Amino acid sequence: MTVLRAVGAPLFIVGGGSLVLMSLAGAAPSLWYFVCFCALPVVGVVWLWQPPRAAALSIGPLISVAALLHYVSGMWTFSRIWAGSVVVGLATALVLVVAALRGSSHWRLPVALSLAFVTCAFATDRLFTNKVTVRTYQMYVAVNGHAPWGDVGPEWPDGSAPVVLYRRVGNSYCYDAFKSEELRQRLAPKDGHTVTVEYNLFSDFGRQRSYNVRSVDGVLPANRGRVVRDFERFGGEILGNSDIPSSGVDNCR
Repeated sequence: MTVLRAVGAPLFIVGGGSLVLMSLAGAAPSLWYFVCFCALPVVGVVWLWQPPRAAALSIGPLISVAALLHYVSGMWTFSRIWAGSVVVGLATALVLVVAALRGSSHWRLPVALSLAFVTCAFATDRLFTNKVTVRTYQMYVAVNGHAPWGDVGPEWPDGSAPVVLYRRVGNSYCYDAFKSEELRQRLAPKDGHTVTVEYNLFSDFGRQRSYNVRSVDGVLPANRGRVVRDFERFGGEILGNSDIPSSGVDNCR
């Protein structure tokens, strides 16, 4: 048991803390990973006193680490050391769990609680986070970058003007500007007229978090969270009688 305490506690506290920091940096795929990662350092403290009970409680959070391996190719591209550490840490944790539970007869309730925890975290994530709503607008086209409030800039590095889509909202304008020769050629015949633009709005617990452009006149830049065409883009809101962009992009979506 002394070896299990000496190895298990640091592994779960340091490893779990590292995963939490990774999540706070935006690298976790979704909320349930973050919730489960936060449980790992807590379980690590339990390893100091009750390795068998800690091992049983570890099973649920470790499921999230195992699920993270689905993204290991992306992590490997980002950092081989980081991806390798996750793989080695998970393998070591599994060995410790098996060793701690061997011969223990009081593991059923902690395992049930651990699995209930990860199930609730997963269900909450899927039911209330990263929800997608599609909104459709009719927006005017300006293929030369010239909008009613003036030229939309800056120009792209190759000297071309952005393709601008805009609409009037009260005394303001909402717009998105693109660098895309494909989009320019498609929309050139409709310069000064309106086209249909769809937006994906992403929300967590009913609060809008972000958005992207789903389609422009049938051209699909993104499908839900997946980028189909990597168009360079910027946008926002221009207040009436002012050249200062508003920070309240939510007013436009």
